[in-house]
Amino acid sequence: MKKEKMRAGNFKRIIALAVILGVIFSGLFYAPAAYASGSKDNIEYLKSVMDMIKERYGGQISDEQLIEGALKGMFRVMDPYTTYFTPDEANEFLTDLGGTYEGIGAALEKKGEYIVVIKVFPSSPAERAGILSGDKIATVGGVSVAGASVEEAVRMIRGPAGTKVVLGIVRSGLDAMLSIEVERAEIRINPVSYEIRGDIGYIKLESFNSNAGDYMTKALKEMNAKKIKKIILDLRDNPGGDVAEAVKVARKFVPKGLIAKLDFKSEAKADIEYLSYLARTKYKLAVLVNGATASAAEIVAGAVQDTGAGTLIGSRTFGKALVQSLVPLLTADAYKKYEEMLGVKVVDAHDLIEKHGIMPSNDEIMGWTKMTTGIYTTPHGRMINGKGLEPDIRVEDPAPVNGIDVRGISKLTVTWKPDLGSEGPDVLNAEKILKMLGYDVDTPDFELDRKTYDAIWKFRVDSGLWAGGVLDFTTQKKLNEVLDGLIVKIDKQYAKAVEVLSR
Repeated sequence: MKKEKMRAGNFKRIIALAVILGVIFSGLFYAPAAYASGSKDNIEYLKSVMDMIKERYGGQISDEQLIEGALKGMFRVMDPYTTYFTPDEANEFLTDLGGTYEGIGAALEKKGEYIVVIKVFPSSPAERAGILSGDKIATVGGVSVAGASVEEAVRMIRGPAGTKVVLGIVRSGLDAMLSIEVERAEIRINPVSYEIRGDIGYIKLESFNSNAGDYMTKALKEMNAKKIKKIILDLRDNPGGDVAEAVKVARKFVPKGLIAKLDFKSEAKADIEYLSYLARTKYKLAVLVNGATASAAEIVAGAVQDTGAGTLIGSRTFGKALVQSLVPLLTADAYKKYEEMLGVKVVDAHDLIEKHGIMPSNDEIMGWTKMTTGIYTTPHGRMINGKGLEPDIRVEDPAPVNGIDVRGISKLTVTWKPDLGSEGPDVLNAEKILKMLGYDVDTPDFELDRKTYDAIWKFRVDSGLWAGGVLDFTTQKKLNEVLDGLIVKIDKQYAKAVEVLSR
């Protein structure tokens, strides 16, 4: 009964998310035109295995659990991208891809017994309530989260928009625990970060969630306002996401014509050609790629390369051109019910909705499969699956220095002054820069401990600043300047992009 209620709570939301996103990674739902007819012997064999399990298994197992296990195994053997989701798993998957959730707008990390706030999103409920980076969450709704995992804490903190949650906060420098009430809201995850470096606009795109196109538009709007004509688009380590969003981004850079073609295996599905309508390219463009640039990110990179809209710089991309769609599966009982009612065999619940106008009840959904249903090609008809894109200018990936990857460092915010014992992402990034420079700090974390304090003191003296171990604004600005130099020196891919755009 509990599982049925869980399904009831998730199905309509998942259907709504899937409709909003279109098809996961492709733009359409896949509806199989026919169902494979396995031999009667195989069906009888599987039934006999289930009967044997129920007769001999020493634990408790239901028919539903056995079917769910069989489905997981069935989809697991196809390819690395095809899988079976329970309704809750599908809900989490679509939330990540959709780029929105209902909560307070803070990034959390486990540290010791505490759940620590490592980032507060701008204009979020957490920011409005006065929560700060470095705050330790001790209780949620009066319940201790000591020893809880981040996932467990997140489930407790998230909830419907408009509802409230009270957090018990332990803050550095205060003896008493703070009690802060936060009203939850819908949070949009921003996958785009950018800054203007001289006459070049640098844009990092982490993934193609459903907000990618909108946030890219905002970034380019600021570039246009500052009359920036040279853009570095960093797609390194971008695993892909929603093709519809990749197309939106590509349309900002790729001239009028084909962006990509999607070829479905099912003859019942019409292939799709994604087009750009850009009359004239606006920017001199360099695109950074590496071995973790994949899927939807390769659609953008491939379109840029084939159309000559920009220069690809870096290492060969991952090579994933397979397209997945999310298919809701009816339970065995629902399958039999609708076969008797309609005289047709339907296993895809979306078929039931689209072809027969019937919305299945919430507990008639067994689960979902994310299944490979097609493949895409670049504007020149290249099929890159398993091959990847060879960049126009090959430059090896930057190697870590003293164990630190320069690409994983963010600039310090210059919004507060961490002192001894303070915690927060600015401390983490300062420690990374100091460690790259060879200063004696432990493995970078969020805490400004005595060793970090002494390293900051030495850095300040070496830089001609007043002595001290506080991470004050002058020190943060100096560290940011140093980081700019380290990026150009160590990240040869980025440096080559700057060189190409400066010609």
